[in-house]
Amino acid sequence: DDDDDDDEECDPTNHANKCTARLRSFAWSVILVTYSEEFLASAGSERVSTWVDGVCRYNTEEGLRAILMQTHGNDDGRGRGGKEEEDPWSPAAMARRIRSSGAVERCRIVVGSRDKMSHPTQAMRLAKMLGSDDDDVTFEAGRCVLKVMEGCGHAVPMEAMRLWRGDVLEFLDE
Repeated sequence: DDDDDDDEECDPTNHANKCTARLRSFAWSVILVTYSEEFLASAGSERVSTWVDGVCRYNTEEGLRAILMQTHGNDDGRGRGGKEEEDPWSPAAMARRIRSSGAVERCRIVVGSRDKMSHPTQAMRLAKMLGSDDDDVTFEAGRCVLKVMEGCGHAVPMEAMRLWRGDVLEFLDE
């Protein structure tokens, strides 16, 4: 029965025919929101398809769901499922811990202008939580610097390797 095959988990040693339809769909959706349209077009459909195979080979639905639940809490930092207590792993809670620890003197947040997962306005909000007072997306004020890489999606280090590397080296040299 073909429906039974759709419910099998991926086998890392024989993944080609063992990925569930849901896992494969999820892999495609993750890749499509991670990279900009231009980068995906330049990579080509055959190469992107191998990335989907890799996601299916090395992950399970449960594992990917757990990562999403851990990293994508409510914007207000509260727990999942409407709980009133703060989720300690929300970006807001982690930013407050970093700022209050005093351990980080300065930081740089890099975001792609076409990022569908962490829009530049969300990155600006995170930069403010970490210590910037500037409202401009291209600011260099405070102890946290926000850099928006034009034309990139969420995977800036992969989409603009040389620009990203140069930016990191410049930041480290400051």
